[in-house]
Amino acid sequence: MKTDADVIIAGAGPAGSLAAYELAIHGVNVLILEKSIFPRYKVCGAGLTHKILHEIPFDVSSVFDTTIHSIQFSCDFKDVFTRNSREPMMYCTMREKLDAFLLDMAKSAGARVQFGEKVKMISQTEKMVEVTTHTGLFHASLVIGADGVSSAVSRSADLRDNISLGLAWEAEVKVDPEMVKKFSKTVFLDWGTFPGGYGWVFPKDDHFSIGVGGPVSLSKYMMPYYQKFLRYLDTGYRIQDAGSGFQVLETISLKSWPIPICNKKSNFHHGKILVAGDAGGLTDPMTGEGIFYAVRSGKLAAVACFDYLQGKSYSLERYTESINQELMNELLEANRIKNLFNMVPLKIHHLVRDKDHVWRAFGKVLRGERLYSDVRKGFGKWKFLWSITCCLSKWVSDYKEKHFNNTTLK
Repeated sequence: MKTDADVIIAGAGPAGSLAAYELAIHGVNVLILEKSIFPRYKVCGAGLTHKILHEIPFDVSSVFDTTIHSIQFSCDFKDVFTRNSREPMMYCTMREKLDAFLLDMAKSAGARVQFGEKVKMISQTEKMVEVTTHTGLFHASLVIGADGVSSAVSRSADLRDNISLGLAWEAEVKVDPEMVKKFSKTVFLDWGTFPGGYGWVFPKDDHFSIGVGGPVSLSKYMMPYYQKFLRYLDTGYRIQDAGSGFQVLETISLKSWPIPICNKKSNFHHGKILVAGDAGGLTDPMTGEGIFYAVRSGKLAAVACFDYLQGKSYSLERYTESINQELMNELLEANRIKNLFNMVPLKIHHLVRDKDHVWRAFGKVLRGERLYSDVRKGFGKWKFLWSITCCLSKWVSDYKEKHFNNTTLK
């Protein structure tokens, strides 16, 4: 049976587009099947850190809206302080711009794309993989599932056993243009309001992206938390600046979305099928950030597929090994740090406020200059207590999440 491509990629987000780009520049026949029509709105804070940009093999600065040099922290909207950095902390954009740009680069490298093709099911034989969409059948030697949190590819290939879900809400909101201009270099971050919960404000070109996230088990608190965040932003800055505050003039969009989190080392391939990005649950459990892990896993997927097609390897096992060794080690460490924060949120909040070396370490991890796995080194001669501390913090974090009850967020 004739194949439609050497590699079919389901999904044209960062994971799919980077995988397509890397394969296409090496002459591989790539077909992307994307359910939406680009550009399309995508719910995402879309803060691009240096470690993300380091992984993208071409300049994406044309999609930047703002450059972030400061973060204002609050813990349950109290103990507010601002930390500044001479070096940019991140760059903010809108996902529809970023994703369209990445896809255009993949297309310019030779990848083909068919829009309006939602993948429904995958099956494989000894020689090829069959992809079923609502319009028909496609055939390829290999398939990369980069079709997001609800991935049909990962379900068909039985690669979802170790994925749990978080939840987030985000709104694109219009406020006084002067407020957008004034805070165009500042991200707002609230944490510690409830276990695993966090809220953020990212400045964009002419509006703010305001969102909240946390564990699914506490989803009933999400919208009250979002409303409380809006009141804090409005009232707090009316008082502080005798201005208009962050009063919302127009809500352009308010949507929720699940955050997939892989909670243990797993298989990320099955036969001739592999999964990348959100389809594999490759999301930071501490921050909910997934773009870096999408880009990196997409590139690793491309390497594994190219080597297979060239006869350098006879299975995609190398891909699973790479994801587990490089990305899952880091994500599991991020989860340990999340639990530690949930155990003593105010303590860590004050350490970031009061200790310059803690702030510098925070910034280096955010920019990708240091890993989560480096945090244990901060224990110095007490590093041997790290495992004990992680076990204790997991128990405390789970207990707090299970028994959390806050009448102010109901």
